[in-house]
Amino acid sequence: MAYRNLSPVVTERADALVLLEAIREGVPDTEFAPFVRAMTSHDDEQTFAIMRGSGNEMSLPTQLASLLEGAGLITMEEAIEAAVAGRRAREGAAA
Repeated sequence: MAYRNLSPVVTERADALVLLEAIREGVPDTEFAPFVRAMTSHDDEQTFAIMRGSGNEMSLPTQLASLLEGAGLITMEEAIEAAVAGRRAREGAAA
């Protein structure tokens, strides 16, 4: 898939949209780990840890969408739509 050819540090909207498409398609969570790891700042890690500690852990695709939105590469609406579509795709594949 095209997302595998991307640099782990995404700085272009076009690349962010490729990743959003992968999220929408329900690509396995582990595929997003290199991007999340490369793009997570210390502040992001603290936020993710607080979410995890409060029982509201975010999946890797959701973390990635949040990071892309925080970088100004996508809108919040695009992030939410991709996360919801991806969840539906994964649930459909499991059925």
